[in-house]
Amino acid sequence: MHCNCCAGCSSVLDVVLVLDLSGSVAYELVMDFSRTLSLDLNINTDAVRVGVVAFSNNVSRVIHLDQFIGQQRNVIEALNLPHRRGATNIQVPTTTS
Repeated sequence: MHCNCCAGCSSVLDVVLVLDLSGSVAYELVMDFSRTLSLDLNINTDAVRVGVVAFSNNVSRVIHLDQFIGQQRNVIEALNLPHRRGATNIQVPTTTS
């Protein structure tokens, strides 16, 4: 996969990955996609900020948008999330502030 979504961008791009880590998803596929997308984004500058919310039965904020500005390696390392399994509670990430 290769993404040219940021080529020529002159403004900040905020990307938030909402990851279902319940038992009903292909965990490795979700994580591979998330890592590959993060590698293709220009996180090494102030052009792209990445946030991650992971959920199954409940939600946890894994990465805040301003946590790893300019630190692509730290974003990739933070994506080493455990497979939580459990049920998919889709309401949780959409109602948590």
